[in-house]
Amino acid sequence: MSNILAVDFKFTERIALKTTLRDYISYSYDEHPDIYTDDLRILDELRTDCLNLEVHQNALYRLLKYYGQLVFIGSKFPIDVC
Repeated sequence: MSNILAVDFKFTERIALKTTLRDYISYSYDEHPDIYTDDLRILDELRTDCLNLEVHQNALYRLLKYYGQLVFIGSKFPIDVC
Protein backbone atom coordinates (compact mmCIF):
# COMPACT_ATOMS: atom_id res chain seq x y z
CA MET A 1 0.00 0.00 0.00
CA SER A 2 1.35 3.40 -1.01
CA ASN A 3 1.40 6.40 1.29
CA ILE A 4 1.16 8.80 -1.64
CA LEU A 5 -2.18 10.46 -2.26
CA ALA A 6 -3.27 10.36 -5.90
CA VAL A 7 -4.68 13.70 -6.98
CA ASP A 8 -6.30 14.14 -10.39
CA PHE A 9 -5.25 17.00 -12.64
CA LYS A 10 -7.46 20.06 -12.85
CA PHE A 11 -9.11 20.87 -16.15
CA THR A 12 -10.40 24.17 -17.46
CA GLU A 13 -12.35 25.40 -20.42
CA ARG A 14 -11.26 27.78 -23.12
CA ILE A 15 -12.07 31.39 -22.42
CA ALA A 16 -11.12 34.54 -24.27
CA LEU A 17 -9.29 36.81 -21.87
CA LYS A 18 -8.56 39.17 -24.73
CA THR A 19 -12.14 40.36 -25.20
CA THR A 20 -12.85 40.94 -21.53
CA LEU A 21 -9.56 42.69 -20.80
CA ARG A 22 -9.87 44.80 -23.95
CA ASP A 23 -13.33 45.97 -22.86
CA TYR A 24 -12.04 46.73 -19.37
CA ILE A 25 -9.12 48.77 -20.73
CA SER A 26 -11.49 50.71 -22.96
CA TYR A 27 -13.84 51.47 -20.08
CA SER A 28 -11.41 52.06 -17.21
CA TYR A 29 -8.21 53.52 -18.63
CA ASP A 30 -7.49 56.60 -20.70
CA GLU A 31 -5.81 54.55 -23.43
CA HIS A 32 -7.09 52.98 -26.60
CA PRO A 33 -7.22 49.19 -26.20
CA ASP A 34 -5.82 48.58 -29.69
CA ILE A 35 -2.40 49.45 -28.26
CA TYR A 36 -2.51 46.14 -26.41
CA THR A 37 -3.87 43.91 -29.19
CA ASP A 38 -0.64 41.92 -29.61
CA ASP A 39 -0.10 41.57 -25.85
CA LEU A 40 -3.64 40.31 -25.30
CA ARG A 41 -3.31 37.88 -28.22
CA ILE A 42 -0.10 36.48 -26.72
CA LEU A 43 -1.79 36.09 -23.34
CA ASP A 44 -4.62 34.11 -24.96
CA GLU A 45 -2.06 31.96 -26.81
CA LEU A 46 -0.20 31.24 -23.56
CA ARG A 47 -3.45 30.16 -21.92
CA THR A 48 -4.38 27.95 -24.87
CA ASP A 49 -0.92 26.36 -24.83
CA CYS A 50 -1.36 25.49 -21.16
CA LEU A 51 -4.71 23.75 -21.65
CA ASN A 52 -3.33 20.60 -23.24
CA LEU A 53 0.16 20.18 -21.84
CA GLU A 54 1.70 16.78 -21.46
CA VAL A 55 2.72 15.74 -17.98
CA HIS A 56 6.41 16.37 -18.44
CA GLN A 57 9.09 18.54 -16.92
CA ASN A 58 9.48 20.52 -20.15
CA ALA A 59 5.88 21.75 -19.82
CA LEU A 60 6.81 23.63 -16.66
CA TYR A 61 8.43 26.45 -18.65
CA ARG A 62 5.16 27.28 -20.41
CA LEU A 63 3.18 27.02 -17.19
CA LEU A 64 5.61 29.30 -15.36
CA LYS A 65 5.57 31.82 -18.19
CA TYR A 66 1.75 31.93 -18.15
CA TYR A 67 1.70 32.13 -14.36
CA GLY A 68 4.15 35.03 -14.43
CA GLN A 69 1.93 36.91 -16.86
CA LEU A 70 -1.13 36.27 -14.67
CA VAL A 71 0.69 37.59 -11.61
CA PHE A 72 1.72 40.70 -13.55
CA ILE A 73 -1.73 41.49 -14.94
CA GLY A 74 -3.23 40.68 -11.55
CA SER A 75 -1.47 43.79 -10.27
CA LYS A 76 -3.01 45.89 -13.06
CA PHE A 77 -6.59 44.59 -13.16
CA PRO A 78 -9.09 43.63 -10.47
CA ILE A 79 -9.28 39.88 -9.95
CA ASP A 80 -12.96 39.72 -10.92
CA VAL A 81 -12.67 41.33 -14.37
CA CYS A 82 -12.90 38.03 -16.22
